[in-house]
Amino acid sequence: MLYLADRAALLKLERPITGDRVVALKHGLVLDHVLDLIKWGPCSEEDAPWFDAISAPDGYTVKSLTGLDDDELSGAEVRILEDIFAEYGRKDWKELSRLTRQFPEWDEPSDGGIPVGVEHILKLNGKSSEEIERIRAEVSAYDRLDLEVSEFKQQEQVVKFGE
Repeated sequence: MLYLADRAALLKLERPITGDRVVALKHGLVLDHVLDLIKWGPCSEEDAPWFDAISAPDGYTVKSLTGLDDDELSGAEVRILEDIFAEYGRKDWKELSRLTRQFPEWDEPSDGGIPVGVEHILKLNGKSSEEIERIRAEVSAYDRLDLEVSEFKQQEQVVKFGE
């Protein structure tokens, strides 16, 4: 469902919510890092809070353990998440798999997974080359800003720790 939300945000807001890499797998489209967290748990210190907020998987299902902390989301992103959950929240993984395999950006991988770029999703959903380039540049700028903010927060924590 997070892929559905990222896709909806990309097409409506011209930027994804999570910024995770999309991969086409045999059973459909998924967010790569989120899938790794579900399968393997947190692999770095940055990912450590994952199981404080998300349950261990029960098959292909995980659940929120805490209330939604949406202070980093815009109102439009929250509405997209709510709409996606309202429409698809009762579907099981098999139904979601069938759904995502119907999207034009899904190609059946021969082995493993196939990365699916933002540009590919936008092109197959009717965006012009000029729109795609503008959106790609804006998404890259957001990614750079997120990285800089993350690095700043890490430096701030190091300073506080050293006090």
